[in-house]
Amino acid sequence: KVEGFETLEFNVGGQVFKVEGLQAKAVGTDVKEGGYESKVTGTAVVRDAAGKDVTDQFKVKTENGKLTITPIEIKLRSESGSKPYDGTALTMPKVTVVSGAFVEGEGFAEGSPRATGSVLYAGESEKNTIEYELAEGTKAVNYNIQKEEGTLTITDRDDDKKLEITVTAKSDEQPY
Repeated sequence: KVEGFETLEFNVGGQVFKVEGLQAKAVGTDVKEGGYESKVTGTAVVRDAAGKDVTDQFKVKTENGKLTITPIEIKLRSESGSKPYDGTALTMPKVTVVSGAFVEGEGFAEGSPRATGSVLYAGESEKNTIEYELAEGTKAVNYNIQKEEGTLTITDRDDDKKLEITVTAKSDEQPY
């Protein structure tokens, strides 16, 4: 909400004049392109320092104001990590809210946000992608959600830590 004026007192030629009789107000609840107009209404009355109505000596020009509601910045970060190949996928589903917060009663849906990245094979590297859903009643237009996504990597095992397997050919005994 915004109401009122930047000033209603003016110094003209060293004399102070006050303007009365005008109102201006804008009310908004959500981010809106172009904002909400604070329209000047009423009839201007100009008074000198003695309180005398001198409106007829002035040409009063009014300019409407504007209420602009900006979205809340929320920054999310998913983890980065790496490990040597072991035959299992590397996942790191935790997401941290680095900055910003929702207004009371709004937020992420249950189980959200989460990181969905997954890598399995040596030499693979993938973004730890962040996914989220907003809770019912949360208006996306009121938030600017930024994602800082980590990287998941599977590396080759060191030579001295390679997994060992032994392949043995079948043996058999046959009569002549």
